[in-house]
Amino acid sequence: MKLTLKLIIAMVLAPLAVLHARESADSFVALDATFSQIAQPSGFTPEMPKLSDVCLRLFRLDAKGLTAAQMLAAGSDFHITRGVWSYIEDESFIKSVQAKGWEFQGSLGMTLVDPALALRDRDNRPIGTNGQSDKPPFRADNANPEYRRLYLDRAKRLADLGVSSFQRDDPDEGFFDWGKKGRRDAIPDAHLLEFHRWARTEIEKHAGRKLTFSTNCHTDPPFMQVFDYRMTEVRFRSMDGTKEVISPSRIREIGLAARKEKKLFVLTGQEDRPAEDYRWIWATSYATGNLYIVPWDQFQNVVLDPVTRVPRIPIQKLPRIFIAQEKFADLTGFVRANADVLDGYEEAAVGGYDLQDTRFGDDAPVRIEGGSGKLSAFLRAKPGDANAPVVIHLVEREQGAASTVCLPSARFFGTNAIKVTLREPLPYDAALHAKAEKDKNYRSLIRETTLTTTTEGAWTLVSVPALNPWGILMVEKLQ
Repeated sequence: MKLTLKLIIAMVLAPLAVLHARESADSFVALDATFSQIAQPSGFTPEMPKLSDVCLRLFRLDAKGLTAAQMLAAGSDFHITRGVWSYIEDESFIKSVQAKGWEFQGSLGMTLVDPALALRDRDNRPIGTNGQSDKPPFRADNANPEYRRLYLDRAKRLADLGVSSFQRDDPDEGFFDWGKKGRRDAIPDAHLLEFHRWARTEIEKHAGRKLTFSTNCHTDPPFMQVFDYRMTEVRFRSMDGTKEVISPSRIREIGLAARKEKKLFVLTGQEDRPAEDYRWIWATSYATGNLYIVPWDQFQNVVLDPVTRVPRIPIQKLPRIFIAQEKFADLTGFVRANADVLDGYEEAAVGGYDLQDTRFGDDAPVRIEGGSGKLSAFLRAKPGDANAPVVIHLVEREQGAASTVCLPSARFFGTNAIKVTLREPLPYDAALHAKAEKDKNYRSLIRETTLTTTTEGAWTLVSVPALNPWGILMVEKLQ
């Protein structure tokens, strides 16, 4: 490795073996730091979702053509652990979810039809949820005492049914629908913070236990401090479909920003995209320490025609998105099978397609040679555990092709030799998945292969076959 001036300065100034990138992406790590020293603890509370959780929206029981039995079957088909962002209050359904061992997350947003409880515009008309409408459902007036009573009563009912967490949609009461169109001033930050803090305090007081609260929010307003994590949509492309807005580096940035707050980001989509797109973003989300909601019964937003700027589908006729089990369950099962190397693991380095890790100076911490040119590598370790395996998530954005992954040998376990095993999801097989779900033996859904390695100076070279789109390299210490 080349010893640069910046690295020499970093070694002189560092009081520990490693300088961690807490505040600046330009912080450098010491030359002798191992990956378990570089990785930082998440700071999550025990109640937070796990990095091996699989989430599915359990939206509504009154959805046309969708029964409770179909929803529960889909949860089993995709091997879920959590039913999230649900507007269902039916006791028997919630108990059925809990009987399967799944967490159930209720929603705090209300469908408001009483104009007396609505937020008002400058002309004293109630503000609807759809653009400039003054028709129900309405945006809520958080300062209205009767609205607060109804809000809290609903949350208490769900808490009494054993709900362990709550999601809040539109926590700013839909500012983007009306605030930028001049209908009224935005609700002051202090008022939103007071409302959400009051609600959480009262709900947990009633429940008599710690709950977790997530919200649909991309930004970092003051009220975000009330919530434990974000659960929100991330688009593949701009609303007019002309510009890519998501990439491996962007998903990584989302995860890093959340970690600075000791929070998690649970992503979901809103576009009817090919299964290959959802497979890639699912793998990348888990590889970066985020979660992704299975795109089944998923909201679909309006996509504008790039020329006329007219919605391609009228908003009132938007169908929801349902991905087929055979196109996706191999990846949800892969998450369940890899709980041992997802939970408790944090980023130590990245490399490959669309990724640059500046903490290592001029020496890339992991390199990829050959292949499609669009293989990304996310290296994760268990913070402070010098003996735990280190893992490298490899995510393919294109048609897979064999490649060579180059690893800095000493950063794994010092002078100890290493063994590299590839974990891959097996091709989807309905009978195999049904048995794995029944037995809870998800390891039966993956293939493990010991890979050939060679040494070239300070580097270990690993021959990796084509991936579709995800594989995990397990790097273990040999005594």
